[in-house]
Amino acid sequence: MNKKPFLIVLGLALVFEGAQCQEREVFVALGSVAVLPCVDETSAVSHPTAVYWSRIVGNALKTVWRREKSGLEFRPVRNPPRANCPVPNFGKADYSLHIAEITFEDGGKYICEVEGKTRMTKLINLRVVKASLSPAVVVEGSRIEATCHVSPGTQSIKFNWKRNGSSASRMSRASISSVSQRDAGTWTCQVSYNGRVVEATTSLEVKGIIIPQDEFSVVYADVGSSVSLPCVFTDGLIPNTVIWNRTSTTSNAHVPLPASFEASAGPSASAAIQRVEDGDEGMYTCSGMMSGLNGERIKVQRKMELVVSRVLRSSSSSGNGPVTLTCNLSNSDQITSYEWLRVTYGPNDTQTVTSVQKTKSFRIQESTEKNAGEWVCRYYRNEELLGNATYHLLVMGAVKSENSSSGNKTALVMGLGFMFLVIFLILFQMYRNYRRKRKILLYPAMETIVHQAATEREQRES
Repeated sequence: MNKKPFLIVLGLALVFEGAQCQEREVFVALGSVAVLPCVDETSAVSHPTAVYWSRIVGNALKTVWRREKSGLEFRPVRNPPRANCPVPNFGKADYSLHIAEITFEDGGKYICEVEGKTRMTKLINLRVVKASLSPAVVVEGSRIEATCHVSPGTQSIKFNWKRNGSSASRMSRASISSVSQRDAGTWTCQVSYNGRVVEATTSLEVKGIIIPQDEFSVVYADVGSSVSLPCVFTDGLIPNTVIWNRTSTTSNAHVPLPASFEASAGPSASAAIQRVEDGDEGMYTCSGMMSGLNGERIKVQRKMELVVSRVLRSSSSSGNGPVTLTCNLSNSDQITSYEWLRVTYGPNDTQTVTSVQKTKSFRIQESTEKNAGEWVCRYYRNEELLGNATYHLLVMGAVKSENSSSGNKTALVMGLGFMFLVIFLILFQMYRNYRRKRKILLYPAMETIVHQAATEREQRES
């Protein structure tokens, strides 16, 4: 509803006896709930009979919400009402206006008028903060621009852009010429005014290779182990465009992929080397083509350097003399410290790990059966464990002991087998005698003849 121009109404309000007019600034983020304060701190307005909320549009006033002396409330009927003035708060001298789902166009000047025994008039400047990214969905390597808008604008404010919680810029506008996966996520625009801070957020989606995020990474693997080389694309990948290749870290020349190299198809184009061999180190590159916003083809890629680790053994004498174990890596530029561990196994395969020394090389004074077994070298970058290399130490004494133990076991098995054979033969002979006696008892006459013949033979011999 149009009223008189703002200047005339405000002038009339100031002329009235006992009238009060105050002005306040309110900053609110886009999409949130705005509360435009209109509180009678001095309780000068007693028993209010009418409350009017209006907005200045051009040179006219438009009613936002009002309550007449009769108690009737007036609101816009075209759209679902977003503005409300809670009547139960009137008893607390609070006539604040609540506006839900603030839009950028809601910014401007609002007037609160409360009529009672006296008249109270307040002017509120509602400023809406909006954060925007252009474009909000991009492919790696593209350019974006972040803008923090305030409607209506003012000069006495400070800006601060944050990207995933980290400060990015202190200007209302910020730009990135080449976007990476690290830039994806939540962008927050902070607006500071008179010690108060209002935050407006927006999000950025970056298409390309999501794992790994960095364009270059290092993967460590021990000789004989398996290793995974991750390469996961977002949606927008053009089918059948993923390529894996390998280059030498010394000459940058292309070299064949390892024999046990296997790559997956589709967006998850990760690869794996089933068994790492000495010489598999090098730079592995995963690349693919993404579809841009305008249909163009954009190439994205990740480079992963495979560093192969192994334990080298050296000894100055043959036999059971001293042995030196050295942790060797194809590229040790990022290694800051080493640690040697002794691994022993007890009953029920219980494992005990003991830290022995924190050096690159470790010297074993005697190659005895006591020192035989598993030795592990761990390597770190500062406090981060990067990988390990395992070595199994074998000594002659341990081999002889093992052979002797094996021979004893063989002799024991053969002795037990012979004993069981003898027992079996004795039992078998006893069984045959038993069967023979049973057959004779079945024929008594034959038994008498045999017995008589035996008796006569004994008499002749005597």
